[in-house]
Amino acid sequence: MSINGYVATLCIRRAEMTGLKELPGGTKDRITPVLLLAPWLATSPLSKAIEKFEEAFPNRSYFVDIDRYYRPGENGNEAKEQWARLSASPPDLIEWQSLLMPHPNANPCIIMDGVGLDLALYQIAWARDNNRLFCVRVNLASDCNSRPPSWLPELIGHLASDGAADYSVVLEFGLVENPLSMGIAASSYINGTLSMLPAEIPICVSCTSFPSDFTSIDGLEVLGFNNRELISQIQRATNRSIIYGDWGSTKPRSYGHASTPKQRIDYPADDGWVVARGQVTPMTFNQAARRIVASDFWSGNLGVWGEQLIEGAASGEAFSIDSMPKMYSARINIHLHRQAFYGQLPPPQMLDEAWQDDL
Repeated sequence: MSINGYVATLCIRRAEMTGLKELPGGTKDRITPVLLLAPWLATSPLSKAIEKFEEAFPNRSYFVDIDRYYRPGENGNEAKEQWARLSASPPDLIEWQSLLMPHPNANPCIIMDGVGLDLALYQIAWARDNNRLFCVRVNLASDCNSRPPSWLPELIGHLASDGAADYSVVLEFGLVENPLSMGIAASSYINGTLSMLPAEIPICVSCTSFPSDFTSIDGLEVLGFNNRELISQIQRATNRSIIYGDWGSTKPRSYGHASTPKQRIDYPADDGWVVARGQVTPMTFNQAARRIVASDFWSGNLGVWGEQLIEGAASGEAFSIDSMPKMYSARINIHLHRQAFYGQLPPPQMLDEAWQDDL
């Protein structure tokens, strides 16, 4: 396993896990998740979060990193205490390795915060000794408490010289308003710090531009995103194949007191999200779904769970989409499927286990 196709950065949140779980097996095979690890709801220990993820993504390899956006709050438990030790400076690497050891499909992202080059090399040696791939995930996000270490070029030089191809690199920009604004920075990083890497080492550029404010939408509107154009721009500037990555139509965790959102339906297209919502006169889920289904943007033949939920909501079926979290799950499910098969969506009959969880 190495990064290829589509890299989806996912958190341990209910909407992401449901949307991922309900994908057909053939879609999951085309996704390389980067799991940002934090406690699963109020459960302990932290290993429960990995188990929950593997229920949604069974028998497939993935990369795992620490969720630097997570905030444990005042009420502690074992899982929160473990997360705190892993995100500390320096981190408890023995606990990190003990956490991953029982999960052979969990491939570590090298923890670079609070460690020196020697401990980064120690983590790489552990991964190789335990038949794991690893990921050098370079966090360039402006809103995250994580920065690339000064010794990163030295690490890249070491990896380039050892000749192995058992790792991938992710340049992560997090939440951005306009992905194209990241093009120069990403290209400079690839042409500079990463220039020594052999061509066969996968490099992914990831970010999310999913909007935070929907109050201007009254009716039906398309919110476009140019993440794919960003990848093309970087490939031209670097003369190198770049892997596409995003956050599965979600954003990093944020904390605050947001008002309860009005009901709406988000329907992913290849390069945007179609949103049906009422501002002056609020729409119900049924009304918003009918707007989506009646629009020119509706495919109706994807063969995935999320689209089935929107169809059910448009038909007035009870419990199809009856809450915003369920709508989020449907959106994530469709977005992941579209990006996994970007430009070559298969007919529903070609999807294995289209309506069943993986066994």
